[in-house]
Amino acid sequence: MSDLVVLKLGGSVITDKSTPLSFRGEVMARIGREIARCWPTPLVVVHGGGSYGHPIAKEYSLDTGFREQRQLEGFVKTIQSMRMLNKLVTESLIEVGIGALGMPASLLFITNRDQIETAHLDIIFSSLDLGVIPVTCGDAVFDRSKRFTILSGDSIAVYLAKTLKARRLVFAVDVDGVYHIDRQTGRRTLLESLTYRRHETLLYRDVEDVTGGMFEKVETAFEASRAGVEVVLVNGLVEGRVEEAVKGGKVIGTRLVS
Repeated sequence: MSDLVVLKLGGSVITDKSTPLSFRGEVMARIGREIARCWPTPLVVVHGGGSYGHPIAKEYSLDTGFREQRQLEGFVKTIQSMRMLNKLVTESLIEVGIGALGMPASLLFITNRDQIETAHLDIIFSSLDLGVIPVTCGDAVFDRSKRFTILSGDSIAVYLAKTLKARRLVFAVDVDGVYHIDRQTGRRTLLESLTYRRHETLLYRDVEDVTGGMFEKVETAFEASRAGVEVVLVNGLVEGRVEEAVKGGKVIGTRLVS
């Protein structure tokens, strides 16, 4: 596991968030080819919900937990929608010759007040032992206190990176990394490295979704950084950057510094 890399593919990279159920097949196929060139690096892929999971979860307020019977419809619809996306991502990897196995998070994790409490990781260990890439995703999951909740792909990626003692955690997002935004001029400057103290002072202007947007992504990612995992955010829409980040090369992006 010492060479393991966890790759988190943002929902805004593999789907078009402005259109429900819009899978970016060409983007995923290109990322698949980049991943194939990283062999034999052991890899776990986690992807976000994008236009498959977020609209339903938001409509039914699933992140608040079970409050009314109507939400059960949203709970099962979100799970089914995420299984569709997980299948598409997994098939994209298989089509470029990668051994990949989809495993939605609703079958792997149970939370308690939004924190992972139970994780069925045997299937992930067995997949890695065979050289097969496990592919999981943000999802609606059972929660022991709230009955159900939304477990983000970012939280899953950080949990797996820490638990499996990964060497590196790569976040593929739809921008080049984390930016400093001048509060007076609005000018944006890409930060090649980011400390937690600097993170706390930044102005984040992205549109938030049910999983919290870029601020929450970076906040969560620092948990892995503090555990000794290398963490880098790169633009998954730019060819070659996922590959270089997974390989540990010099790449345009933002590295977290504990």
